[in-house]
Amino acid sequence: MTGPKTLARTMSTQLTGLVREKIVNGAYAPGTALPQDAIAAEFGVSKIPVREALLHLHAEGLVDVFAHRGFQVRPLSAREAQEIFQLRLRIEPQAIASGARLAESQDREGAQSACQSLHEALSSGRLEGSGDLNRDFHLALVVPRRQPLTHEVLQRLLTLSQRYVRLHLEPRGRSSRADREHEALLAAWMRGEAASAEALSRQHIQTTYDDLARALGSDVRA
Repeated sequence: MTGPKTLARTMSTQLTGLVREKIVNGAYAPGTALPQDAIAAEFGVSKIPVREALLHLHAEGLVDVFAHRGFQVRPLSAREAQEIFQLRLRIEPQAIASGARLAESQDREGAQSACQSLHEALSSGRLEGSGDLNRDFHLALVVPRRQPLTHEVLQRLLTLSQRYVRLHLEPRGRSSRADREHEALLAAWMRGEAASAEALSRQHIQTTYDDLARALGSDVRA
């Protein structure tokens, strides 16, 4: 039987996703205050699930909280981008190589589906929601059921990457390039070519970071 606590948790989970999407899509811009009353009114809920959602997003690293000032969207920074992408470069390419070796038919079908969904969004110019699709594609290549702890770590890093990836995709031509890189990576991964998938993954992450470093005014390579 569903009780009040279960309903509250469900509402908080749903609200977390909605607020996260607005942060990633830029509807709540970096540095913007997140007053609980206003968000509660916007979504037609009480302040309790709003606070729970904001605390969860604070734990994810998307929201800052300050004494006497409350919550605000975490600013973008060259330093944070560098750290995120450094960590991805240390973990993700090797995890994708392992995924290429571990993948079975169900995993390959899931990766193909994730890549197709991302391709459809990027080719139509729909950047809204593309952050989640990009994260889901990259995580599919890890084969989460075989590497659960690696998946958990990368899920956090890729969630933090989403706003930066969106910034990276905004200039003309970037979406097409990203699409080509994803297709090449998927093809190598599907063939079980672990070394090639690792190299393509590393190149893709590094190229993305290099674009971001220029956009954010940093010349430091990840």
